[in-house]
Amino acid sequence: MMTKINFLNGLYQQADRTRGSGCKDLDVMKVALKEFKERYPNGFQHVEAWEVVRKHDKWAQVPLLGEEGDGSAQKRKPVDVDPSIPDMNEDPSPQRTQRRDKSQATSSEGSSAELAAQFKEYTAMKEAKHAMKLEAIELRKKRESEARELISEQHETMKYYNYDRDMKTFLKPHDDALPNMLSFILARKRDIANKYGWPCDF
Repeated sequence: MMTKINFLNGLYQQADRTRGSGCKDLDVMKVALKEFKERYPNGFQHVEAWEVVRKHDKWAQVPLLGEEGDGSAQKRKPVDVDPSIPDMNEDPSPQRTQRRDKSQATSSEGSSAELAAQFKEYTAMKEAKHAMKLEAIELRKKRESEARELISEQHETMKYYNYDRDMKTFLKPHDDALPNMLSFILARKRDIANKYGWPCDF
């Protein structure tokens, strides 16, 4: 992951240096992501992590030669010196290797520790989001299962209700039925008998 983040950061800095007038940060990011995809077809999947570390000193943009100002670019006029004449200002003692300033070492260590802490926080946040997502999926599955069970129970209840109703209709005597309703009642009873496979002799 660090390799890809470092690669994208370099592309972003390169696009930022060459941005045109009126070009926004979003446009710079689009250019960097496009060039990144040419190298990695799957694209960049760690934008949040890059946003965390891009402001860190280690990832800050380093000015190119000539961007710091005109004063540093001015050259001194060369002076002709006879190589046979010794330099009286030269220190004859062997030069010692300069030790790294303790304050700089401490600052670098603190910077690395801060970066590690930021990554740890990002990782924990990402894991928490993933856990919440899994929990939401499990909750949705549970609700869908409960809904299916409820529908099944309602279906069975309705099935028994219809069966009981048809049974009562089929067994109800029709001897006292009105002549104009008798044919309708008998037809209904025949349909019920055919539905459940009951014997019917009328």
